[in-house]
Amino acid sequence: MTSIALLLLRLVAGGTLMAHGYPKLFGGPGRKPPEPLTRVMGSNFPAAVERSGPEAFAQSLRRMEVPQPELAAYASGLAEFGGGLLLILGACTRLASAAVVFNMAVAIRKAHWKVGFYGQGGFEFALLLGTAAATIGLVGPGALSVDAIRRRLR
Repeated sequence: MTSIALLLLRLVAGGTLMAHGYPKLFGGPGRKPPEPLTRVMGSNFPAAVERSGPEAFAQSLRRMEVPQPELAAYASGLAEFGGGLLLILGACTRLASAAVVFNMAVAIRKAHWKVGFYGQGGFEFALLLGTAAATIGLVGPGALSVDAIRRRLR
């Protein structure tokens, strides 16, 4: 049951992270997600993709006085999209978890802290994703994962 619970946590947390990283990496003016992705993500997703993208996200980071905002925009998108994908697969789990935890910690401090824990713009969502990633990293991905398969093949 533990491996099924970890798989469920990895699927939901990883999928949510990927959904938030996709617009940061692949979005921008005139960009649209593939139709199957829109069906899964919902009607709000295309607008999020079009108004996002690395350049728009870097501008937001610049306003928050994040150092090297262009690099930070790609690093954040990669931590979310790539880290989410790795968590789903249960591959390189500790590295992926560390990247997500660091990214969520920076997001909490730079973007959400001033609002507080609860409500629109609050840090509860980033804290939840970071905690899920930390839990997976500390406990491990479980038996239903690429990491476990690689261990068995050694």
